[in-house]
Amino acid sequence: MLEFKDVSFKYASDDFSMMNNLSFTVNDGEFISIIGKSGCGKSTVFRLINGLEKPQNGEIFVDGKNIKDIKNYSAYMPQKEILFPWRTIEKNICLAPEIQKADKKETKTKAEEILKEVGLWDYKNKYPRDLSGGMRQRAALIRTLVPKPDILLLDEPFSALDSITRISLQEWLLKEWEKHKKTILFVTHDVEEAIFLSQKIFVVSDRPITHFQEFKIDLPYPRNRADMARSDIAALKEMLIKHLRQEEE
Repeated sequence: MLEFKDVSFKYASDDFSMMNNLSFTVNDGEFISIIGKSGCGKSTVFRLINGLEKPQNGEIFVDGKNIKDIKNYSAYMPQKEILFPWRTIEKNICLAPEIQKADKKETKTKAEEILKEVGLWDYKNKYPRDLSGGMRQRAALIRTLVPKPDILLLDEPFSALDSITRISLQEWLLKEWEKHKKTILFVTHDVEEAIFLSQKIFVVSDRPITHFQEFKIDLPYPRNRADMARSDIAALKEMLIKHLRQEEE
């Protein structure tokens, strides 16, 4: 379980706090999307979970342990894909397990399996400069999954993809999640994507963040896109869009 307890944070260069006394919990194996206007602090929540930033007050726990005392519990895919230009796509993907000194054979097998599933097998020996933006984003997503972390932090992972590839990878990600039941936190600006993927949606309503508004998605898995036309789901989508528009005014 992931738990924030009264977490407050402010960037040194910023005049205003990003969050004040934020508390929330995410149960093991949950798929949660986070939506909110740009600049409201969604990515900062991920940076705090991953230990890239330290809260000024409060504590963050994973399975009852303070994250200050544990390692390799999460993997973070930021908005901008970061691939090392001097490493091939396959070697980029295997970087984290390499650093963690994981079993090389097992890592290679997992990497090759996913490369085939997402259509990058023919590019495994290519370099990032040889791939399109969408392909690089797919490679960055794979790199997040290969180390098998307990918590996946995905910050707009499909934003640079064309619509067909985006739909395909949404469905692939859900299959991976259903197979392994890892905890996934997923930032997106696409309300329909959030509804289709998630068990719950956290809405960031203001800054500083003091709480999340939580919405449960009443759809069974595996997900069926035809269900997105259900009247209750359409009503939820309209309500969320209206809410986000009000926040931007």
